Amino acid sequence: MSSLEIAELAGRNHKDVMRSIREMEPAWLKVCGRNFALTSKNVEMPNGGFKETPCYELGYQECMYIASKFNDETRAKLVVRWSDLETGKADSVYQVPSSFSAALMLAAQQQLQIEEQQKQISCMSTEIIEMKKKTDYLEVILSSKGTVTTTQIAQDYGMSAKAFNKVLFDLKIQHKVNGQWILYAPHVSKGYVHSKTVNITHKDGRPDTVLNTEWTQRGRIFLYEKLKAVDILPLIEQSVMDSAS
Repeated sequence: MSSLEIAELAGRNHKDVMRSIREMEPAWLKVCGRNFALTSKNVEMPNGGFKETPCYELGYQECMYIASKFNDETRAKLVVRWSDLETGKADSVYQVPSSFSAALMLAAQQQLQIEEQQKQISCMSTEIIEMKKKTDYLEVILSSKGTVTTTQIAQDYGMSAKAFNKVLFDLKIQHKVNGQWILYAPHVSKGYVHSKTVNITHKDGRPDTVLNTEWTQRGRIFLYEKLKAVDILPLIEQSVMDSAS
């Protein structure tokens, strides 16, 4: 509902309603983390013609918050108005255009609103694709049990283990100590990796053991977030991007 409609229902000057909304906006921003949506509408003037008038577009909760500034009768009118809007019973607060020029202006305004809605839908589609990409790979991670090797994770990204380890080294995630890849200090206590002892046999027949670093599922998610931040995506997400484009 626009502040123009609220002023109409309240029987108040629109400038006064706008001032009241501006005074209440800081508290709303502090609690909800967002400002009221400021826009403008072409309003038909009493002496003919139209004037571009700044106004607020408010959702239900925002209207109920603003209504606390008004008396009981006005609050009741706002509640009834919202009920009519939700059930499709509401008629427009404004009169049907009385002239051809007024109708053209209204049509232009409606077209602008449609274009804005299309932009919002496009943005939502992009967000949904991003959520789908993330969900697909995280489902793969969370469905896995136990630890996985670097080679296995590297394959998710279409890399060899050597190339993948180099990427993690460049990102200051790990470094090599005595032949084993070790996490840098800030990551050591996070439960991202597990050292596994592997039995080996040297060329001269001597038995020995080495430590290999394996990644926990928490570690895989950590790597996913770090790599995505530098635009390195797993193959499953690359395929989603390709299909979307």
